[in-house]
Amino acid sequence: MAVLKNFEEKVVKLEDFCTNLELFDDTNKSLDDWMTRAADELDKIKHHSHEMVPEDRVAVCMELQEDIAAKVLVIEENIEKEKNLLPQGESVPKDALEHKDELLRIHKFVLDLQEKVRQECAAFSEDVKFWAEYKTGVKEFTPWIESAEKESADGLSKPTTLPEALQLYDKINLFDKSCLAHIKILDAANEAAQKMTTHQEADDQIKVLKERYSKVKKVADSWATKVNTLVQEWKLLDSTVNELNDWVAKDK
Repeated sequence: MAVLKNFEEKVVKLEDFCTNLELFDDTNKSLDDWMTRAADELDKIKHHSHEMVPEDRVAVCMELQEDIAAKVLVIEENIEKEKNLLPQGESVPKDALEHKDELLRIHKFVLDLQEKVRQECAAFSEDVKFWAEYKTGVKEFTPWIESAEKESADGLSKPTTLPEALQLYDKINLFDKSCLAHIKILDAANEAAQKMTTHQEADDQIKVLKERYSKVKKVADSWATKVNTLVQEWKLLDSTVNELNDWVAKDK
């Protein structure tokens, strides 16, 4: 009877061991599958994040961080279970050693992944600041360029007197100064965008805005040259007329 009871106890222990070993192995397999998906998610974040605004990139990164942190806890629990489940020491059977090595591989991979995601999240957090600077600059530049394009398309009024020509010259001078001031705003926005981890969308937008600016500035430069010539010629003509009037007056 005692032999039978002892046998039954050993059978129960063996069944418990097999059940625990199966759970241990299933957990490792589940973690291995998850590792592939998590690595793919990190790859998407690194190489396709330009499709998202920085706030969304940070949110996705943080979600992955939380998922990894949860898996690290599961792995650490499995490490503790392994100490009680599998043989320890130097003479470890091959099968048990394979389980141990697999758990160590998973643990190292997930810790490395956790660090990589942490670095990406830190970089994306900086992106939020630079993105805000970029958007602020573009928001200020865009309505100005729209107004400047309309003004350049409307053309210049034709002065009929020197005072009107001088007034037009002052107007064009102010327009040119406005051009120079606003290209600095766009350049600052571009500098902020270049500091972001990914900035393809910003590059495309800045390129279009600079092309629009170049057309407006070309018109402004042309206006300045023409009106400056007109004013100089008018002043010369006015001076000549005054000299002629003085000469005629002296002749009387």
